[in-house]
Amino acid sequence: MRLEKTGRLAVLATILFAASLFTQQGESQAQAQVGGMSPALQAAATMFIPLPNSTLFTPDLVQQVQQLHTKDRWRLPEAKAWKSVAEDPYVVTRRLDEMWHTVGPWESKYKLINKYRGRISRLQELNPDVDFDNLQEGQQILVWKRSEEGVSRSLGTANRGRLVNGEPLPPGETYKIQYPHRAFGTYYAVSETVRVLDEFGERFPDAHPLLVGDMSFRIGRKIAPHKSHQSGRDVDITLPRKTPPPDYRRFHHLRYKDIDLEQTFWLVKQFVDSGHVEYIFLDKRWQRRLRNYAEEQGAPQEWLDKVFEYRSSRPGLAMIRHERGHHRHIHVRYRCQETDRRCS
Repeated sequence: MRLEKTGRLAVLATILFAASLFTQQGESQAQAQVGGMSPALQAAATMFIPLPNSTLFTPDLVQQVQQLHTKDRWRLPEAKAWKSVAEDPYVVTRRLDEMWHTVGPWESKYKLINKYRGRISRLQELNPDVDFDNLQEGQQILVWKRSEEGVSRSLGTANRGRLVNGEPLPPGETYKIQYPHRAFGTYYAVSETVRVLDEFGERFPDAHPLLVGDMSFRIGRKIAPHKSHQSGRDVDITLPRKTPPPDYRRFHHLRYKDIDLEQTFWLVKQFVDSGHVEYIFLDKRWQRRLRNYAEEQGAPQEWLDKVFEYRSSRPGLAMIRHERGHHRHIHVRYRCQETDRRCS
């Protein structure tokens, strides 16, 4: 995906570099012209290749790079089908093959069944040597194992659906999972969430870990207190903060001075650009700040209207929408894929 995004930029950068090598003008003229460029044009050129003193970059060519960069950076959201190999979904991010649960104080087999929406017979099959009538605190129980029966599927709607062969979100260094038993999703929802959060850590190595809240139960269906999160295509993620939260047990209140606007905008834009996200639900007060930030970064009006419901000329078509209760986190809903059934 990263190669697709930068391919056209690399082509034009190569053209610029070739033009500089074969120019017939002298070094002094080149230096004079380069020195006469505006800082914006110089930045556009040096964004992709070095700018030696003996290289001639005409303003027209550099302007083309700048325009192409702007077009690529602010390209309109576009739905993409998940990549597949031989008709099987192709997932390159981290995935779990097994999920283990550490028995807590006074935890019984009935609590395990309720948490992981399974049957005692299945737990016994996965743990043949465990006496489930006498569980001990700290004991490790295998509660999920990847099935070879097929990929996970989202059935029905996010508000009235279920999840087949759901897989758990794996742990990560850049995020913490609030409730692992409520963090199951489709293969693409889990994969895209992992990809974005891992890249967030690479882009902002000093950022505080994010908190991932609910996705779905292992089999989907109703998950209180949500109206949605029933079919494995939804995930809640806290907004990046300038200072660490008091703890990672819940989504904490955010004041204007708490939010890291640069990190938040980067995170949201990664989901927007992916092509796999249908909606992002976020309180309009944060939409306002993010939209203003995007405007300062040079986002065109068409992109702003397509992405933000706030101040959009066509709010019904916007991707990021206001929803009550989403002032402490973003709620990402992924698009249906061909592997899903009756999905909408």
